[in-house]
Amino acid sequence: MFQPKTSMNDTELAPPPSEVALTNAQKRALNILGSRMLSRGSIEKRLRELGETEENASGAAAWLARIGLIDDEEFARELVRSFARRGYGVNRIRAELQKRLVPRELWDSALAETEPGDSAASAETYIASKLRGAAPDRDDRRRVSAALARRGFTWDDINAAWAAYGENLGEGS
Repeated sequence: MFQPKTSMNDTELAPPPSEVALTNAQKRALNILGSRMLSRGSIEKRLRELGETEENASGAAAWLARIGLIDDEEFARELVRSFARRGYGVNRIRAELQKRLVPRELWDSALAETEPGDSAASAETYIASKLRGAAPDRDDRRRVSAALARRGFTWDDINAAWAAYGENLGEGS
């Protein structure tokens, strides 16, 4: 039977404080993550807001990445797909990527997965839903164009959408 040469007290058996803090940070990170996807930056920021040190927040986020619970690349792609499906333009999507602390180097590859004509087609769909087949007057055009700009569409996409809407309107007459 093994017997230690000296006895050890509870403080000697306990893990070092840095490991305990990281474990607490890991628990908090899991709670923050919950059932939705988040970026590594978002998790680190939230942990710091909850009082974790920079080192513990970064360590906990790295741990989540290591075990596969967070993936910034996949998060960026899913965010782009989600906002594109909901009819938002590239400028709005970029703003969301920035807001959710996705590393900038991942933006272009995630945005590249959307089809080039998707934005103009999405803008045209928006125009059609607002005007319901009516010919727009100057105020309608200004109001709907401003709404499209707020939704993150570029002026090139907006102009292309108006041209396509006009062609479709002409076909219907």
